[in-house]
Amino acid sequence: MKKLLMSFLLLVFGATTMAEDVDPFEASNRAVFEFNQTLDENVFEPAARTYKESVPETAQNRVSDFSSNLDDITTLGNEILQFELFDSVSTFGRILVNSTIGLAGLFDVASDIGLEKTDEDFGQTMAVWGVPSGPYVVLPVLGPSTMRDSVGIYVDITENVDVTKGLNTTEETALLLTRAVDTRVKLLPATDLLKNSDDVYIATRSSYLQKRQFDILDGNPPIEDDDF
Repeated sequence: MKKLLMSFLLLVFGATTMAEDVDPFEASNRAVFEFNQTLDENVFEPAARTYKESVPETAQNRVSDFSSNLDDITTLGNEILQFELFDSVSTFGRILVNSTIGLAGLFDVASDIGLEKTDEDFGQTMAVWGVPSGPYVVLPVLGPSTMRDSVGIYVDITENVDVTKGLNTTEETALLLTRAVDTRVKLLPATDLLKNSDDVYIATRSSYLQKRQFDILDGNPPIEDDDF
């Protein structure tokens, strides 16, 4: 997660405005973006800052590690679909170690023994399959996306629901809210930087699209031939 956050921050600094045809729904996207901003400023950001300042760091780490272990299950499925053999074996090892020795994922023992965390989602899987990204869209509450990633989000959420189907409604809701706050805490540095942009909407769009490309290529963009 730290590596992903660092890459996101780097992309914020290097963000450039995308071509207009990437965002044909800009007017409606801006309206949803403003709604999300208002909701975030009044609900999610205050909750995240209160959580960060009030909850002991040890407890926060347990929540992050547990959430990370659930994400590894989704990642494993997508790595298999992408035929990433080495990474899928490593991720399976992470799940096995953290779900047992790590006490159901409360401790990230796998990272301590060298099993590096990777992150794959169904949007990335579709990109690997050759599905085009489609137009940029802003989803209510969920935020920046593309048409392809919107489908990916639905599939990943459905998979997460299947993983936690043994919980009752109260437990599922508590888990969802806790994970949402934990995620928002991790995004505080990035959103604080975006607030300093001349146009927060454009900065957010550019950062998101570039980061998604970074994710799809696993941080390894193709080497272009030198013209000289």
